[in-house]
Amino acid sequence: MEDEKVGTETEPQPAGAPTRPPKKRLPLWGKILLGVLVVLLALVALAGLYINGKLDLIRYSDGSVTSAGSIDATEDQELDGAGLAQNTGDMVMPEGSPFQSDDVLNILLISTDERTDAVNDADAFTHLNELDGTSGTTEFSEDARADSLILVSLNIKQDTIRLVSIERGTGVPIDLEGYEGEYDWITHTFRYGGAKLTMDTVESCFNVAVDHYVRINFNSFVQIVDAVGGVDINLTELEAQGLNWEVPSNSMLIVNKVAPGLNHFDGYTALQYARLRKIDNDWNRIARQRTVIQAVLDQIKDASIGELDNLLDTVLPLVQTNFTKTEIAALLTQLPDFLGVTTEQLSLPAADTYGVRTGMDNRLMYDPDWAANRRLLHRFLYGATSDSDIKSYLRDSSSAIDWDAGLTDAQFGNADYGVFLAGAAGTEDTADSDAAMKRTLLRYLHENQGVNVFLTPDSFSTGLLLNEYIGGGDSALLDRYLEQSSYETVAETEQIFWQWLRRYNLAQAQNSRITVVGLGPEPWQQDALTSLALLLDDSADLREEMQAVADAIREQTPDAVAALEQALNDRFYAARKMFGANWPAAKQLLANMTRSGDALTSADGRSADGRSAAMLDNFDYAQAQDPDAKFFGQFAMQDVMQSGCALDGGSLENLDTTSFAMRLAAQDAPAAGQVCSILALYLDGEPIDGLAAQSPLGSYLPKALAADTIVSLDATATPFDTQNGFFADGAEKESKPATAYFQKVITVTPGDAEEETEPLP
Repeated sequence: MEDEKVGTETEPQPAGAPTRPPKKRLPLWGKILLGVLVVLLALVALAGLYINGKLDLIRYSDGSVTSAGSIDATEDQELDGAGLAQNTGDMVMPEGSPFQSDDVLNILLISTDERTDAVNDADAFTHLNELDGTSGTTEFSEDARADSLILVSLNIKQDTIRLVSIERGTGVPIDLEGYEGEYDWITHTFRYGGAKLTMDTVESCFNVAVDHYVRINFNSFVQIVDAVGGVDINLTELEAQGLNWEVPSNSMLIVNKVAPGLNHFDGYTALQYARLRKIDNDWNRIARQRTVIQAVLDQIKDASIGELDNLLDTVLPLVQTNFTKTEIAALLTQLPDFLGVTTEQLSLPAADTYGVRTGMDNRLMYDPDWAANRRLLHRFLYGATSDSDIKSYLRDSSSAIDWDAGLTDAQFGNADYGVFLAGAAGTEDTADSDAAMKRTLLRYLHENQGVNVFLTPDSFSTGLLLNEYIGGGDSALLDRYLEQSSYETVAETEQIFWQWLRRYNLAQAQNSRITVVGLGPEPWQQDALTSLALLLDDSADLREEMQAVADAIREQTPDAVAALEQALNDRFYAARKMFGANWPAAKQLLANMTRSGDALTSADGRSADGRSAAMLDNFDYAQAQDPDAKFFGQFAMQDVMQSGCALDGGSLENLDTTSFAMRLAAQDAPAAGQVCSILALYLDGEPIDGLAAQSPLGSYLPKALAADTIVSLDATATPFDTQNGFFADGAEKESKPATAYFQKVITVTPGDAEEETEPLP
């Protein structure tokens, strides 16, 4: 019988056939791992279903409308414009694309005015049972009007929430076909073009990215506050009287009386609190709206998972948004970090930054200074050192230079200085523009600001030589100066400049002509002797020995300087007689001739570095000669930086000239508080020296400004302060305003400024 058993014996295998390996069983640890994986996948699937179920509760809309609505001519005519300037011209709108940051998410919270009897009857609180979270209580109409706008800004990196209320009566242009040149309240844009137009308007007016909107109405407001268990609000005495109808108020009757101090509000009472404005004004009303938002955040900061789940079930059906499900799911992962935070708050337009204008239907509206408000908003949202803040200020404050017409007072801005120093690159490639800018600034400052001394970075002796030339002296003096230039192109542009200044100067009255002072030390004694000879008084009655010294100076003999020094030691007053009224200049020139190369020291013992010490000493001389003089000079950029920050990673000790303007403007210096440093940045596509590494200007200006522009950094609204200097952290050790570095910036395209070759009229 054993032979008849089926399936109990293995079939014989053909000879040579491969042996089938036995089946391997999954080890115990593998079974456990697989089980855990299955459970995790199931949990992920359930979480996905859970989140998707929640997100299905939200009302989604891209914010567009099928047709444009309209505002009745009698609506919103109560805005108070008392004491505000009336503007009648076109509104000046900001330029440029909206600024955005990967770390900041801006959501426009739009509260629209749909409501049922449950929030609008005189005895509305008797209908509160109607607010049950169903769709009938939260119907969103295309014909609604926005009642308030709050920009909710989430900084995901810092876990901060900033609330910006935009006053509903702010006037804006209506960017719709058929409304060209028309202005209306910013909240009315919702009636004209829905949430999309309102978002676009906020974005374009403030130049800030508005990523999404969330819309609620009066009914959903009440239910959201109730869903978190009500809110705690501190009331002033006047607010309590307004809610209790003891003083005129736009709120409805509330369920229970309230008292000054801390009160716990249900949703309906919180709504009436947020609507109060007749007790004071609309500015306080929008602040109260932000107070409620903060109170809601405070209420849920300690909520359990179950409570948050119930809250989502209640709140999500009460809002409308253009967020996608994917975006909301991603945002929900970030929300726990924002629970319990204290919001930072702002109202716009800011005080003293707006007037009024009359718009559509003779409706009065606020007329903001958009540039000022945009800077305030950008700083509030992105921080005092934000790219946006700097770029927007530079762009808004700049004006184009017409090289033929020159500058205007409005372009130049603040001119309450006694010394104007322009720091330019002055390379061979930019020499033409450098010279043209020098002429434009000098002519403007002479004719409008009383500048009468031109400072040159050349040596003191060269300044004497050039001063003689522009005063009508021999043209050979200019040739002698030009021979010193190492670059032929620079020499040509310098020749054009000095020829122009000679013609310009001789066309002025004698008492209003410009004089030249050289600030540099004396690199060549022979050149100094040439200038020293110019200072000799040909009419002086000299004794024989002194006449011999004067002749040696004129003939530039090798021992001329030594002979003069000996004469001054032996018979000082007789020796100085050979220079007559020019003796102070001769004395200063002799002091400069005693300096030696890079080891220069200051004649008055002032602690200083080489070249900058000579420059400072020569300036002190010029100022002493005419205490009422005003000065202008154009140098290398580092000569006017007013900062110890070195370029190209160098140190102050290794850059002698860097410290000139800084020392000139020092607290104990004669020119303290009087120095205006002007940076000339040539936009040739490359950063100049090391400026880009040390300063945001190196990268901001080419992007923020068009070519051939001027911007004043010392205006009242400047963003450059002790917290927001030009230089990178650590580069500048002293704590002082950035406007102590540069007060003006000029950008120039090399070669664009035409040279002036025709005689002056």
